[in-house]
Formats: sequence, structure tokens, C-alpha cells
Amino acid sequence: MPYPPQPTSLTATATALASRPVVLGVDLTSAGARPGSHRARGPIAPRPFDGERFLHLVRTADRGLLDFVSLDEGFLLHPGRSQVTGRLDTAVAAARAARVTAGIGLVAAVDTVHVEAAHAAVALSSIDRASSGRAGWQAVRQGTLPESDDAWATRVELGIQSVTQVWTGRPGSGAGAVELDAEGRFRVDHDGIRFAVRGRPADGGTPLPQTPPPVVVRVRSEASAALAGRTADVARIAVADAAHAVRLRRLVRDAALSAGRDPQDVRVLAEVYVVLSTERAGARARLELVEALEGTAPMGDGLVVADTPDELATLIADWTTVGAVDGFLLRPSSLSSDLDTITDHLVPALQHAGLFRTERTETTLRGSLGLPDAATDVRELPTGRLLSA
Repeated sequence: MPYPPQPTSLTATATALASRPVVLGVDLTSAGARPGSHRARGPIAPRPFDGERFLHLVRTADRGLLDFVSLDEGFLLHPGRSQVTGRLDTAVAAARAARVTAGIGLVAAVDTVHVEAAHAAVALSSIDRASSGRAGWQAVRQGTLPESDDAWATRVELGIQSVTQVWTGRPGSGAGAVELDAEGRFRVDHDGIRFAVRGRPADGGTPLPQTPPPVVVRVRSEASAALAGRTADVARIAVADAAHAVRLRRLVRDAALSAGRDPQDVRVLAEVYVVLSTERAGARARLELVEALEGTAPMGDGLVVADTPDELATLIADWTTVGAVDGFLLRPSSLSSDLDTITDHLVPALQHAGLFRTERTETTLRGSLGLPDAATDVRELPTGRLLSA
């Protein structure tokens, strides 16, 4: 059900948030093409990936001063009727967007099953170099069979450790050339539409960033919350209410503290599916149309807001003020119209209340998120168990 906003003053919460700027990201995964059911039987024909349209969307988010855009593992080349007929590499798309944007972060989902850790590190470094430090990595582990969240978290953590070893050059990172078999051939892993060469790039190849890009982890349970606390810079959570968000944020921060990290160095963002209009009735009507055509699957299990930009701004202020989250990852229902509304109406509402930046003062994604330089910042950690968010 859509969130019913409460009559809370944005100005009244600005003081409380002055020291904790709101983090805002936007998920553009469906820019690749969302294979919604209505495309197979409704008036909207399937649309192949349009590179120029994608770049326009990223530039729009950049113009709105958002912290980052996210390309999840579902980023597609074009929609399929009975199966996915192609997949566009998120790292390639993000690196292309880096050339035409000025300050927005570019978070690409790169898995560590079909891509060797060294190749994943190099792919992410290409985004980081092209964007001058604006890359981010959503760690994913794509498997062919369903698995428990505990197993998923364990596999993702191994992948994060492997890529981190490559970035830091610690022993075990497997320096050397791309692995060849006894006959001098590359080993290739193949799974349906995805394939990747196994092994490391040759020495003297693409330089890696001095400071690793921020790591993003999706939190689905206590196991993944603990994983995010140990390894992530950003945890994206799917929750339907603030109380659940507070609980997950506490679990993430407790895990960070237990791992010897500063809990303040992990940003917890709530995913929210947004349908925005100048009038609440119009937004609700459009949400009902989406539900009738596509069902509720595209919305996921998280928060759904069908309302005006001002009411969404109030929700953002409410949740961040009570310490439920550090910000939001917005998932526009209609990429073009809702993203325009976010940049042209939601952002100004937050700026007017003093809750969001009016200009970019940082040049890297770490700086934009208020994260320390992982390579140089060493701070004394708090002691004792974390008792509150």
C-alpha cells in the first residue's frame, strides 16, 4: 500500500538534519527495458535499449544534483517475451555515462560468479577513471539456482573479499596473467547469455583506483544486514515502514561496529518505488493503472509512494529525522516523467527546507556520500555495543 504521509513540517526537521545531509540516489535499472507483462498484451510495444535515452536519463539525474544512479543486475539489453534475449553490461553503460556527466555517482552491479575478481576490479576501475572517482560497485552473486539468504550473503562476501584483495594488492589477489589451460586457451565460464574469461589481466594492464569505489549491498535479511555492516559503504534496504528500517539499520551498524568499523561510515538507504504527480489523486490513479497492467511485482517488497513531490519530501524528512535511514534510493515508475518530477520538484522542495545540497562541492562519490577515504582515513572507533540507530 502507498505510504500515507503525515502533516509534518519540512522546515521543522531541517535543523535536526543539518549535520546529516540526506542521500538521494535513483535506480535506472529499468532503463535497459523492463519486461513488464503489459508489453506482451497491452498498447505499449516492447522497446529495445536506447543508448541516447539512457544517457539523457543519467544527465537529468546529474542536473538534479542526485548522489548517484544505480544499475542493478536486471539491467537488460532489450525485453524478451518468454526469456531474456540479451543483457547489457552495467559497467560498459556506466563508463559511457561517465563521459557525459559532471558530478553524479555511477553504481554498477558486477557479479563475481561469471566475472573473475580481477576482471571485475578492472571493469570498475574503468568507470572510476572515466568519471574521476565517481564509480560505485553493487556487489552481486548471480546463481542459476535459488538459494537461502544466508548462502547468498556468504557467496557475496567471498566475492567482495576477492575484489578487495585485487584493489589493495594484498597477498592472495592472484597477480599474474590471464589463466590459460594446458593447450594455451582461455578458460571461459558460460551460463546462458553471460560469459566471461577466467583469470587475471596481464601485469602492466589497467591501473586500479588508489581508493576503492564504494561498495553497495542489498539487505534482505539479518544475514545480509550483517554482511553490509562488515563490508559495505552503502546498504540498500527494502522495507515498508520506518520501524522495520530502524531495525535493519541498527543491525547493519551493530555489525559494522563488531567488525571494527565506524558505524557512521555505512549509509543505509531505503528503496522506494515512486509515482509522482502534482495532485495525489492523479498519482494514485496512475499507480492503479500500473498495478492493473503489470501487477505489483515491479514494485518489489519495499515502500511505495504515490503522491505529490512535497509529500514525498515530507516522508524523506520524517524517516531521516528519526534515524530510520540516511537517505533513499528512488525507483521511478515512469522513468521520464517521474525522474523529471524528482529533479524539478522534489529536489527543490528539499533544498528549500535546507535538507539537500544546492550545488556540488565534492568531485567523487565517496565525497558526495560523506564517506572517508578508505585508503587514508583512520579514526578511533566507538566502544561498546550499539544500542540505538
